[in-house]
Amino acid sequence: MSTTRKVAGFELSASGREDGRLEAVYIRLRAGRSAKTREIIEDTLLADFDTRGRLIGVEILAPVKLSDLTQLVREPRRAPFRKFVRKIAPPDLIVA
Repeated sequence: MSTTRKVAGFELSASGREDGRLEAVYIRLRAGRSAKTREIIEDTLLADFDTRGRLIGVEILAPVKLSDLTQLVREPRRAPFRKFVRKIAPPDLIVA
C-alpha cells in the first residue's frame, strides 16, 4: 500500500503493510536528489540533504513529536510546514 498527497509545496508519501499498518512516511520539502542522509533520531527520524546541504525531505519510521520535525525546517517555511503536517500526516506517527 502506498499513497502520495501534495499540498502547499510539500508532499507526503506513506507506505504500509497489507494489514493496513504504516511502515513509513516520507515528507518531501523540495525537489532534488538526496546526496546525504542523516539520522536525526535513532531508528525513528531520517533527514535527506542535497549536495548544497539543503533539506530535501524527512522519513518517519516511528512516532515523532511535531517539534522534532519543525526544528529541521527553516523560517519562513516553518509555519506552513507545521500546518501541513497537522492537517495531513497520520496522527499515529505525529504527536503534538
